[in-house]
Amino acid sequence: MPDPVIPMRPTVANAEILSVEWLFEPLWPGERVMARVDRRDVTLTDEAGLPAEGHLDEACPVLANAVLADGAVVDGVWTAQPFIGDGSMARAWADTLAAEGLAEEIPDPLETERRRAFVAVDLVELDDQPLGDIPFQERRRLLESVIDEGVQVRLSPVVKHPLGSWIIGWRANGFTHYIAKHMNSHYLPGERNDDWLKLSLRADPPRGLMGRLVGSRERVRRIR
Repeated sequence: MPDPVIPMRPTVANAEILSVEWLFEPLWPGERVMARVDRRDVTLTDEAGLPAEGHLDEACPVLANAVLADGAVVDGVWTAQPFIGDGSMARAWADTLAAEGLAEEIPDPLETERRRAFVAVDLVELDDQPLGDIPFQERRRLLESVIDEGVQVRLSPVVKHPLGSWIIGWRANGFTHYIAKHMNSHYLPGERNDDWLKLSLRADPPRGLMGRLVGSRERVRRIR
């Protein structure tokens, strides 16, 4: 069996990215998983390259049906987020309970939701060929061509500037961070890459004097 692929890690940064050469996606909460698919046989490894925990076995059959390639290694996250974010049935039910004053009497649907989905974020190998030296923008195109999306297998949305409405939407859906990826970034298994940046979705500091005082505590890197 081939050696497991250890996922690449983003660099934590306080940055304002103005360049049009970067792409952006939400940082999905959950368990980072590398899925190796070999003719519908799926093996999962965790961030350390070890066999994934047994509770992730649910992901294997859904990935076997969703990956449209004889062989692939897909980087992704096993997450509850699609089922508890804004627009989900659990969120709608929780809002209904809150509006009717029943939130304390009935279990919170957001806490009791047990469904999960695999959200694909990158394609590391395809048909036994490593893709690490291929720019991210092209890897993303290939990923879209081999993933058949469904309820339990999703493609992480990747967007360009302007980001304003996306930032607002991601915050509203409970995301706390997002990832900026340079279009030409390579995939470096097991390494930290400065072409992938982990950025906070915290609220913007107030404007004016108070904003300058708050902002002065942390230097913001501007990427043009």
